[in-house]
Amino acid sequence: MQANIEISHLTKEYKGGIFALKDVSFTVGNGVFGLLGHNGAGKTTLMKALVTILAPSSGSVRVCGFDTVSQGAEVRARIGYLPQELVMYPSLSVFDFVNYMAELKGIHDRRAVRVVLEQVKMLDYSGRKIGQLSGGMKRRVGIAQALIGSPQILVVDEPTAGLDPEERVRFRSLLSQYARNGRTVLLSTHIVEDVHQICRELAVLRKGRLFYAGTSDDLLEKVRGKVKILRLEHENQLADIQRKSVVLSTTYESCGLTVRIMDENRNFQGAETAAATLEDAYVYCMGGKALG
Repeated sequence: MQANIEISHLTKEYKGGIFALKDVSFTVGNGVFGLLGHNGAGKTTLMKALVTILAPSSGSVRVCGFDTVSQGAEVRARIGYLPQELVMYPSLSVFDFVNYMAELKGIHDRRAVRVVLEQVKMLDYSGRKIGQLSGGMKRRVGIAQALIGSPQILVVDEPTAGLDPEERVRFRSLLSQYARNGRTVLLSTHIVEDVHQICRELAVLRKGRLFYAGTSDDLLEKVRGKVKILRLEHENQLADIQRKSVVLSTTYESCGLTVRIMDENRNFQGAETAAATLEDAYVYCMGGKALG
């Protein structure tokens, strides 16, 4: 598989010896690739290095064979980017805003603006002011400006955060549809369900380090058979469970509580085995467990 994105020993260090990223390496091919991690995990820093906003302290990022530092113009010509917080101008119409963003990219074709607005189902609202749009509509306009020029690589940071379920489904469908014919979508999120639905491969970051990179099926396989369910009568029993294992979730009931745990050392022989989910594996990683 051809790598459209190659990240090699990427490190970003700030003053005071604070590392946002430390020795991160993985590759991204065609399709939708998920980048998972809590806030502060290093996802946004990695994406800013990818789209040439930040220069790495060491290591390298290559996009379609071009280095992000020495060949930044070539990289930017191949990337569409939707940051988590896109600055919009509320007094501009939808069409004028996307057209303005297109001109910043050197694209002076109003037909191209209409095409991307149609792609995100916003052409009928092209005359509406940005300030009059709902949150979901604004995210669609954000995707539209990223799609201008049909970039080879589409980078989106938390595109479904704060959206209702219907809008999230619409976004997942749009991203999946775009990632065809050799194109790549890098989806950065903390919403495991989004990754589960459309990403065959993913990477997990924790505190600036890479914890996992590979297929979602392989990640699930690493925790299969290790997820257990325990039923407790009293909440004070939970502290003992937490000392012995990673607690994945807790459900409080009228007669006690039920906990899902990662029983990697088979310390709980009487516990009921449960079907593992991608969210289980993610929570396990976030608990500090590197899955080798």
